Amino acid sequence: MTQYPREDGRRLPAWETISQADREYLAGQTPYRLQTIMYATHVTAVPAAEFTADITAADRRLAALLDAETGARAYFGNWTFAKAAHETDPMRAAEAEYYLCDALIEYGNQHHGGVWSSTFPVLDHTLYGRHQTPPTDNQ
Repeated sequence: MTQYPREDGRRLPAWETISQADREYLAGQTPYRLQTIMYATHVTAVPAAEFTADITAADRRLAALLDAETGARAYFGNWTFAKAAHETDPMRAAEAEYYLCDALIEYGNQHHGGVWSSTFPVLDHTLYGRHQTPPTDNQ
């Protein structure tokens, strides 16, 4: 687990300290949270081949960030988009997504003016809104 200063001053709870029920819930959501951050919207089904290509590109951008901004490693450690998206064990995937999504949000907000800011080089801004959940009749 990586430790870094969070905006609210609190430490991110270690995965192991989260209740089993909550971890199972998070495992059932994977990779939805990561897709929501990557596409900057609530998403519907993302085609597997497209998501794989987007994950690969995101990991290249993350690696470049880690090389360019020395403080980024404290946030991201060894977590990658592929670990969160392609892990076959649901609990391990959920753990990777838990840490990666928090690091994306915290680092983007603290060092680039926001996780969806155009200055945050990890996310591809041309993907924003893709695969958006269509509005329901109630919206």
